Amino acid sequence: MQKKYIISFLVAFVLFMILGGLFGTLIFLPTFETWHEAFPAAVRETPDVASGFLVGIIQLVGFVYLFGRLNIDTFSEGAVFGAIYSVAVWLIVDLQMISVTNIVSYEYVAIDAGLSAAMGAIMGAVIAWSMKRFA
Repeated sequence: MQKKYIISFLVAFVLFMILGGLFGTLIFLPTFETWHEAFPAAVRETPDVASGFLVGIIQLVGFVYLFGRLNIDTFSEGAVFGAIYSVAVWLIVDLQMISVTNIVSYEYVAIDAGLSAAMGAIMGAVIAWSMKRFA
């Protein structure tokens, strides 16, 4: 395996933990708390860290692999692709949740899409830099 993939994954993973922790603490945890209060039998009091960690790993593996295969190596290309990729992934999840529950709202989906776009753009720019830097 090429070192650019490994290093880019590690850089993205650290950034994902920082941004995910920041957005999670400030935005998502208060929403999840409200959901838990309304539906205590259906919504956990605290998110399952293990499954969240696995979701992050899966998303990042795909993210980094696609950057290498698509030869994305400029900040602007990385930011645009990162935003689109992240929004697409999370819209699939969020809209599926709307279709099968009464818990998730379109307002939540809009907030999540915006935050996913911001996080994806930042991570995309950094991964593009990393892929070029460590090629």
